[in-house]
Amino acid sequence: MTDPLVSIIIPTYNRAHLIGETLDSVLVQTYENWECIIVDDGSTDNTSKLLESYVQKDSRFQYHHRPSNRLKGANACRNYGFELSKGDYIQWLDSDDLLAENKISDQILLLKGKDYRFISSCPWQNFETIADIKINYKQDLKVYHSCSELKKFIQDLSESGGFLPPHSYLCSRRLIHESGNWLEHLTINQDGEFFSRIFVRATGVLFCEHSKVYYRVASMTNVSILNSIEKADQAIESWKLIESLFKIRFGESTNLIAVSKKYLGLRILKTFPNSYISNQQFFEFGNISPNPKDRITIIKSFLKRISNQFFGN
Repeated sequence: MTDPLVSIIIPTYNRAHLIGETLDSVLVQTYENWECIIVDDGSTDNTSKLLESYVQKDSRFQYHHRPSNRLKGANACRNYGFELSKGDYIQWLDSDDLLAENKISDQILLLKGKDYRFISSCPWQNFETIADIKINYKQDLKVYHSCSELKKFIQDLSESGGFLPPHSYLCSRRLIHESGNWLEHLTINQDGEFFSRIFVRATGVLFCEHSKVYYRVASMTNVSILNSIEKADQAIESWKLIESLFKIRFGESTNLIAVSKKYLGLRILKTFPNSYISNQQFFEFGNISPNPKDRITIIKSFLKRISNQFFGN
């Protein structure tokens, strides 16, 4: 039986100084039947010249530019890359992250022949430089196991920091088709929203303990930083969507939502109190004094108690 084609989809923007390391981690994959589709979001650095060298080096690399009529951003690039792809399985990968050389081969072994609604996950490790990945870094998270009950997987995820990086997963093309595209207007928590739609449709998670992915520590310019009112509102929107999905699928919002809303509330209240107040029903504080100063004082006091309970600070 022919090995299934795996499409590795990478959005990029001005990462000429980093994307070479990412592509090198693709080149050394022990699994050979892959295509790697890189979609440029309008880079102004040396990305184009660098990518041309990789395309010449290996025909499995494809270099494309986001069409001018598509919304700018990584999500539009991901969706465009998915449209161009032909793989039976999809490997999402950011242009500064890395895959262990056996990542795809080991996960394909787990998924091959299974119901297309199974997904595979694997351990992950933070890093800043290539030298960091040589450190014997071990982290035993509760979510590190195979699970046939997605509600339990979500619970274990909430007790493991609430996050596995997108490139730790391998999913079938068919499951992604059924789950829908990345929401192109979101600039924060887009991966959480996207994978929540995967989770509510998945049959189970197959954990690949002998592989690993590497997640580069975010810089202050990373798009995940909550540094504008627009991002604050989009973060709230994303969690409203996730909560709605989980209530429909699992009959409850889950502990992941409860913890995430409290953490998000702390972050937003500190920097964008008006955004917090306008979404007070979402953050479950009921009727609070109409006086803005009183509202902020009451909410801060409540969140301080919640912070001590959940985060010990």
